[in-house]
Amino acid sequence: MQDKNKELKEKINEFKQNQNIKSKKNINTSGMLGSGLKISIDLVASIFVGIMIGLGIDKLFSTKPTFFLIFLFLGIAAGFLKMYRSIINLEKVKKK
Repeated sequence: MQDKNKELKEKINEFKQNQNIKSKKNINTSGMLGSGLKISIDLVASIFVGIMIGLGIDKLFSTKPTFFLIFLFLGIAAGFLKMYRSIINLEKVKKK
């Protein structure tokens, strides 16, 4: 009877360990997915804001594509800079 209890306890402990390993893998995957989504939204948002500012200034001063193009490129540069910084921060966290 005691042998069966020991076997059952061993199986329960093994099952718990397997569940912990699976849950840790899911947490890491969801964290990476959230980080990727954040980085992509930051890139798109900075480009969109740059476009809107450029269009607004062009409308204000009646200069068709000048400020649009300037702020489009500034938005793209800001988005890539933000992406670069986010990736660097993720690498620092990953090393810890």
